Amino acid sequence: MLQSILSGLEAGSWFSLLGLAIVVVMKAADVPNFAMAEIGLVATYIGTSLAAAGVDFWVAVVVTLLAGVVVAVLIDVGLMRRLAGHGHFPLLLMTIGLSLALNALIGRIWGQEARRFDAPWSGSFVSIGGVDVSVAQIVTIVLGAGGAIAITAFFRTSLGAQMRAVAENRATARLVGVRVGRVSAMAWALGGAIATLAVMLQAQSTLVSTHSAASLIVYGFVAATMGGFVSLIGTFFGGLALGLIQSLAGLYISTSIEFAVALLAVVLVLLARPSGFTAGLRLRDV
Repeated sequence: MLQSILSGLEAGSWFSLLGLAIVVVMKAADVPNFAMAEIGLVATYIGTSLAAAGVDFWVAVVVTLLAGVVVAVLIDVGLMRRLAGHGHFPLLLMTIGLSLALNALIGRIWGQEARRFDAPWSGSFVSIGGVDVSVAQIVTIVLGAGGAIAITAFFRTSLGAQMRAVAENRATARLVGVRVGRVSAMAWALGGAIATLAVMLQAQSTLVSTHSAASLIVYGFVAATMGGFVSLIGTFFGGLALGLIQSLAGLYISTSIEFAVALLAVVLVLLARPSGFTAGLRLRDV
């Protein structure tokens, strides 16, 4: 059971990070981004190609994160801003179309072969009751928690407040001196980097492919739903809870129902608390 809990926390960290990327863009652009997992997947495939070519691991990591930032900013500048004045529905459809287009691009360039982003660390970190806790699990969980804390702190800064103002009303934000274009680009850049980190961490523990993004984006949205799409803390713990629930369901029931558990979680959250389980924290913008 302990191994299932650790595996659940590890997977929950991926879900949390992707959910945080979704919420960051929501806080600045006020649009749910269904292409967020594909942005991270494109960058991760670039990283795996560099690693396969013999590039130093840490150089490959930095280039991968930068690739996620560049792809996200290009999407914002080249596509999303052109539809910014046409309401939410066109923006939503654009992100759905982008997810399909980026997935097809990955298949066209790299094929359908699953890949792994091998990290220099391996083996067991510690053994608890005969259960080995791997270094990869510790790294993933720590980075997930660290990312949530860092992003929460960021949104308490002046720039974070500007991002929230842009999401609330772009025209009003512009009138009070906020440079809307720059703030929007920074939000997308931050979201792209976080999404890339989520997919990279997944790729160090398991194989990723063009099929990975479809399930990962669902898990990310479940985590974001648990935070009401506004609470970073709620999103983080929502992702961890989802990972644990899935892992334990796979242990005690069947691994075939794990994806169904995620969909059921969305339904239950929306029925019980449509504004998320941390709605009381919204006034503090966490």
